[in-house]
Amino acid sequence: MRISLALAAPLFLISLAPLTAQEARDAGPPTYKVEFDFRDAAAPAGQSGRHYTLLIEGSHKAVLKAGSRIPVATSSLGSSNTQYTYIDVGVNIECTVAEMNGKLLMHGTLDLSSVLQSPGPANTSNPPNPTVGQTRLELETTVQPGKPTVIASIDDPATMRKLQVEATVTRVN
Repeated sequence: MRISLALAAPLFLISLAPLTAQEARDAGPPTYKVEFDFRDAAAPAGQSGRHYTLLIEGSHKAVLKAGSRIPVATSSLGSSNTQYTYIDVGVNIECTVAEMNGKLLMHGTLDLSSVLQSPGPANTSNPPNPTVGQTRLELETTVQPGKPTVIASIDDPATMRKLQVEATVTRVN
């Protein structure tokens, strides 16, 4: 029995299409939702702290910056020719996620900073700079998908408080 070319071509194309929604979902790079919760460890468990959510597609890096850019004098050639560098003060998060053996590998940098002391009066020979407090965490850890995981517990010497950082990573496609 012969099948005409007009009937065979559509049958061939249908066989190339994904058979289920699951196969269609697996065709593209995965997207992950990463939620970070920062809270004072001494606070009651139900009390909220700061919450940040990032969406990351595939092996790309997500970057979140919430805060201010502060000028810091880097050199001065007299009173009118001061050069400045700007630093990001506040919450700065960079994060990547990858799947490995049913777990999720998360790599990230968490930077929490604030101006502790504003600069004093300007001096022509030595421009004032702010004093900045910083807590920085570089991490590479595995987490269970969808399960909140404490990724850091930090004693902050500047505030004498304990900061707890929790991450939840969920695959959304």
